[in-house]
Amino acid sequence: MKNAWPVFRREFTSYFVTPMGYVVVGVFAAIMGMGFTLQFVMYSWQSQAPSAYGLTAVPDFEEQMLAPFMIFCGFLIMFLGPLVTGRLLAEERHHGTMELLLTHPLRDGEIIFGKYLAALGMLAVMMSLLAVPSLMLIHFTDVEPAVLGMGALAVFLMGAAFLSWGLFISAMANNQVTAGVLTFGLWFVFFILGKIGDGMPEKIATPSAWPTAVAHSVLFLYGILRGLVRELPLDAHAAHMAQGVVEPRDIAYYLLFTAFFLFLTFRAFESRRWRG
Repeated sequence: MKNAWPVFRREFTSYFVTPMGYVVVGVFAAIMGMGFTLQFVMYSWQSQAPSAYGLTAVPDFEEQMLAPFMIFCGFLIMFLGPLVTGRLLAEERHHGTMELLLTHPLRDGEIIFGKYLAALGMLAVMMSLLAVPSLMLIHFTDVEPAVLGMGALAVFLMGAAFLSWGLFISAMANNQVTAGVLTFGLWFVFFILGKIGDGMPEKIATPSAWPTAVAHSVLFLYGILRGLVRELPLDAHAAHMAQGVVEPRDIAYYLLFTAFFLFLTFRAFESRRWRG
């Protein structure tokens, strides 16, 4: 995979040759700053007068302030992510530079891995901006650095998983606009399904006239459906991590999600390459 480094360097540099890289980072910084300010001010008001907001006690800082802010940053990265991933493969094909790239002695995996690393580089740049509010929280509050670190890890894993998703769609699309719209649109569909899943009852009633085997089958399928729509959204596994609670299944979810879509990207890239 040593040949992936030139691909990474080319792609990462290209983000800042054009204004797009600066726009993405600037928009992230501006919206993140506004979100942090509003969240901090709201928590301050709630802490001073809990009863005015329907609370019986001073709200927990990690639960009421830190976790929502970190998840908000994850959503913001996913909102801007299509601008990062849409161009990686789709734009190469749209401008006819894919053929030039394939003439180099590079394996498919090296091309894909190098481009994914470039997207992770952009994610790292955006994540570095989180250092500013994190240092403010350490200075003005008693939050533990380990909790902040787990919150940042949750944001990074959410972003890394989403970028693998976007890279796969970029490998399937023919231009950057299509890739970006599909990446965001499909993520939004899964997000809505997740919210619907949160409101689904744990069990449903089946008509008494149904045979027992049919009723059990329906309940079994309903349980699988409910579990999928609740667990598949990328934010579903970040809430506890953002509060500093480490659960191996949450980390495993993001790692497996990322590996799965990188594998699909490799297969899609290989298929389109052979089709010309």
